Amino acid sequence: KRDTILYQHAFGFANREWEIPNTIHTKFRLASVSKQFCSMLVMQLVEEGRLSLDDTLSQHLPYYRSDTGSLITIHHLLSHQSGLKDFPARFDYRSTISKITFGKDEFIKLYCSADLLHEPGTLYSYCNAGYCILGRIIERVTGTSYKNNLSERILKPTGMHNSGLESTNAIIKQRASGYTRGPFGVENAEYLAMASTPGAAGAVYSTVGDLFLWNRALSHGTLLNKENMQRMFAPNRDVPEVQAAGGRPHSIYGYGWNITTRRHPITKNTTRVIYHGGAINGFRAMETRLVDDDAVVIVLCNQGDATGNSEVWDTVQRLSTELIHITTGQPFRMPTKAPIYQDQRVYQLVRSQGAQAALDWFQAHGKKAAWGGSLFKVSEQLLKDGYTDDALTLLEFDAAMTPDKVWLLRKTAQSFFDAGKMEKALLYAEKGLAIKPTDERLLAIQLEATKQQQE
Repeated sequence: KRDTILYQHAFGFANREWEIPNTIHTKFRLASVSKQFCSMLVMQLVEEGRLSLDDTLSQHLPYYRSDTGSLITIHHLLSHQSGLKDFPARFDYRSTISKITFGKDEFIKLYCSADLLHEPGTLYSYCNAGYCILGRIIERVTGTSYKNNLSERILKPTGMHNSGLESTNAIIKQRASGYTRGPFGVENAEYLAMASTPGAAGAVYSTVGDLFLWNRALSHGTLLNKENMQRMFAPNRDVPEVQAAGGRPHSIYGYGWNITTRRHPITKNTTRVIYHGGAINGFRAMETRLVDDDAVVIVLCNQGDATGNSEVWDTVQRLSTELIHITTGQPFRMPTKAPIYQDQRVYQLVRSQGAQAALDWFQAHGKKAAWGGSLFKVSEQLLKDGYTDDALTLLEFDAAMTPDKVWLLRKTAQSFFDAGKMEKALLYAEKGLAIKPTDERLLAIQLEATKQQQE
């Protein structure tokens, strides 16, 4: 609060394999909390007259397609109003694109240049691609790397010596390893090529102490004049939000920050906040500036959620919320223990009492997934752990609950095929083909299973 640190503490392990604990000096990936540094660099260049918020994308990246690049401005990119598609939403981003290092312009050409989803300046839709483009524009305007700009313009002036831009090959002392917490335990997070895919949108690392220094610089106005600071922290309320962002009639996003008011659930007292969260492979982060109290609450975590889960993210948000209540003198609750999720309960029952006991519990208490595959993740984990027969029992039960889901029939057929049970593999392949006769994978399973039966 103001220039005083009221509380800072570290929990858990920075590296689980060596059992090295986290400390207050441990360096964490900030994920999308990184965007505020990019917006600061842009606004510094605006203040210097080297950029204008009305400049178009095409003015600074001449190779960019002109039909859309001539419509998108720096303002649109900063405020997530560009209409660009967000590359993490691609079906092949997590499995392929995120693991490859691209040239900066190559990545923009390939994955940040698709047809627009809406006219620029008409709708708020969160977009990492816009900030990757801004990072490249900063480099073009200044003639030096984004990493150098970050260091010379922000990190050195503020004394943030434990922060920087992460790259794939760099050795970074006291950096936390990232982990994924799923319903079946904690694993190493998937590899991510940091330089090209998150880039300026999410590749900054820092410590809680350095982020405190950053927030003091913001409060003292040492990096930017008052007028441009106000512009950065002003919500662009002239456009509505897409439904995925909450569907509010007015955007709450400024430039690299959300700006809104929180209401306490009991006292109904309001607190003006400027905040941003971040989620990336193996890490979660939440930073909240409390405007009226001149205070900041920072939570950094080196765990992430498995696909489809939100336990870690929910925990980080709950912790941040209660710390805000404490800082503002409001009633607070100690965070409760995380619930046991359905997948975890079913898995534990299979391991301790067998598949039938797990299915009996699911039929009595379980929640069926509308899209099918209610027990699919449990089946995958059981297969991975060598409990093949139990996994196949759950897959058959799943397929019987939702017999019209081709993807589930395909997975079931493949699992029986991999287990050497050709009769069942054929059965589920044929069920899938009855719905989608052209499915290439099902046709291949049918052909191979038939061959093996004949042999």
